Amino acid sequence: MVQKEKKLWIYNLFPRLFGKIENWKSQIDRIGWMGFKVLFINPISPCGSSRSIYAILNPKVISSEYGTIEQFKEFLNRCHKEGIEVWLDLVANHIAIDSPLIKEHPDWIVWEGNHPKNPGCMDNGQWVSWKDLAQYNHSNPSLIAYLKSVIEYWLWIGVDGFRADYAYGIPPEVWKELISHAHLVNSKVKFFGEALGCPPEQVVSIAKSGFDFMASSIFWWDGRQPWWPEQRALFQKESIKLIGFPESHDTERCASYEEALLKLQQAYDQSDGILIPAGFEFGFRRKLDVVKTTPQWWHEEMPGRWNLSLKIRQLALGTSL
Repeated sequence: MVQKEKKLWIYNLFPRLFGKIENWKSQIDRIGWMGFKVLFINPISPCGSSRSIYAILNPKVISSEYGTIEQFKEFLNRCHKEGIEVWLDLVANHIAIDSPLIKEHPDWIVWEGNHPKNPGCMDNGQWVSWKDLAQYNHSNPSLIAYLKSVIEYWLWIGVDGFRADYAYGIPPEVWKELISHAHLVNSKVKFFGEALGCPPEQVVSIAKSGFDFMASSIFWWDGRQPWWPEQRALFQKESIKLIGFPESHDTERCASYEEALLKLQQAYDQSDGILIPAGFEFGFRRKLDVVKTTPQWWHEEMPGRWNLSLKIRQLALGTSL
């Protein structure tokens, strides 16, 4: 048995795939056995009329779709007893277009005429506007104070860290202020920034705002083009720790067992941590969907096309047979 370097292993518990918090509890032993030390959970707050989990109405409330805050606290305590940290998605760039916060605090929002500005992203060279979202105005100190209170709320509940959704949409100086404030509440809190598709220099700028980890673009590397080794060398020079993934809720599922193994090994070899979305280990076919996914998908997909649980455990423990 050969000893290998241990890395951070993160399991993405996609809330809509598992449903009620009571169902989450039944997954803890299995996830812990595979060697995961962190659970990353996508937004669990009530969502707007689009039903996207990223179109949040109120970020300081847990949706009844999953349960109560007391049940979530019990879940956190159970994870902590098993030595597993829980990181929550932090959506600090935007709010649901139908959130009451827009009427209550219009100065927190960027406006285009009489309408809130929609954020968006470049997709295959074209700008895609997210019509169900309203862009926060990060130049407003009152909004920054509110975002600090959101972070405080979830830290007081017991979460251990945050994955910063759309981190590149927020000025680095704002992240520096938010992360510094979080450390006043919990000095051990971790921040993981999502900046996929950004120029490497922008990733460096965001990371230096206080992020412990940044998302890695290794998923898109074909193993031949020079762009990834060049990026990796820059990030290593800047002491930036990277989280890679074989799949995510934004990507299609792996088409074959061979592709899944290749992507898993590639993420392991090239990153400082590995994020595995729920269902990857069993070869689920359907891409996780921020609107459509339901717990029924889990039952319809199981037992899956394959089972990589043992392979993941071996890598997570830093050994190979």
